Parts: sequence; C-alpha cells; structure tokens
Amino acid sequence: MSYEKPPRILIIYHVRGILAIVYIFFAFLMLIVTIGYFTFLFKSIGLNDVYSFLLAFSFSFLSFAFSPVNIVLKEIDREALMPSVDVIYVFGIPLYVPRLSYEIRKTLVAINVGGAIVPVIISSILLIFTAELSYFIPLLIMVNTLIVVLVSHHFSKVMPGVGVVMNPLIAPVTSSFVSLIFFFNTPLFVPISAYISSVLGTLIGADLLNMNRIIKASPQIVSIGGMGTFDGIFLSGVFSIMIGEFLLALVR
Repeated sequence: MSYEKPPRILIIYHVRGILAIVYIFFAFLMLIVTIGYFTFLFKSIGLNDVYSFLLAFSFSFLSFAFSPVNIVLKEIDREALMPSVDVIYVFGIPLYVPRLSYEIRKTLVAINVGGAIVPVIISSILLIFTAELSYFIPLLIMVNTLIVVLVSHHFSKVMPGVGVVMNPLIAPVTSSFVSLIFFFNTPLFVPISAYISSVLGTLIGADLLNMNRIIKASPQIVSIGGMGTFDGIFLSGVFSIMIGEFLLALVR
C-alpha cells in the first residue's frame, strides 16, 4: 500500500460565487484601512513617510493575498471514535445495527501565512525598533502580552467543526487598556504595544494553548491563524490600533 505525503502548502477558500465578490469588496476596504494604520505604526518607530507607506502596503497586501495559504507543519495520527452501520439479514430482511469503532485519522497542523506569519513579522519589527530606544519598553510590552495571553485563553472556546471561537474585541480592548496604563506618559508607544500584545497574545492564548483541545475535536486540518477568512489574529491587531488611538483621543 503506497503512502502519499500530504501537500506542504494548502490553499483553502471558504467563499464561492457571489460571496467571493462580497469578500473581495470588504477585503479591499480593509486593505485601505490597514495601510493607514500600519503606516502610522511604522512612522511611530522613526521610519520616514515613504518607507512607512511601502512597508504598510506590502504587509497589508501580503496579509490578504496569502490569507488562503497554509503551510503544513506537522501530521498527527489520532484515534477517533467513528460511527458506522452493520447490516444483518434475518430471513432476508436487512436489519441496520449502528456501532462505534476507533479508527486512525490524520490531522494536518498548519500555520496561516496571512493570518499568523505576517502579523508576527510586523510585531517582531516593531519590537526590534522599540528595543533600540530602550530595553524597558519591550519588557512592558511582553508583560502586556502575557496579560492578553491569560485573558484570551480564558475566554476562548473550542467548537468542533469551527475551531477556536472568541469575541474579536476581547484581546484588542485588553491590550489597549493595559498599553494606556503602561505608556500613559509616552503615548507614542500605546498603539505599538497594543498591536504587538494583541497579536501575540491571541496567537498564544487562543490558538497555541488550545492546540491539544483542537486536535481532540478530530478535525482534518488545524490552521494556526485562520484559514482564508478575516481571521481573529489579524483583525485583533488592527482593532487594537484603532482602540488604542481612540483611548488616547479621550485622555488627551
């Protein structure tokens, strides 16, 4: 019996037909919004207008263009309790007897490019630049991230057939309020801290710490960061910038 290795890259689309047109329309609007906010972030760490815009456009475009792309990291064999039906003939009359049996199923663990890899790269760039200003700033951001991890893990739920479910505003609101407390005297770092802690906190708290529970739900594919839709990690980062700016406007 030959064994075929699973594809290393999975491209998954959840929308078809007219829904695809609606999705593209909202993706275009979201692209414009994210370019503006990402430009603001990169300008906050000292980059000039041109470089900030180019980086913001590149990362925003990559996030949406590669949102259906998932890189397979691991294949896991697991026992799953599967229903089946036995047919027994009594005097020529078929009787259907349900039964449950354990079967070996495979789960592909993948990471989404647009929903996980790109936001982590943006967060890493922001952390590196803030570390050059002061090592104390990344330390506070990491504390903020830890808080968001705990909150995200507490409020996230694993639903069979759906994956991890969490209110999309929980992580952004938490990260923004903590950022405002930590950087009240240096408001420039509030949206930066909010973005990093929201992205990493959601990724770790909602996705990674729930990985065992997700796999136990017996899905065929587990995608860290989403599979082709406006996933929670990407939107969490964008919402955190918006909320951070809103809170700053209130206290100024």
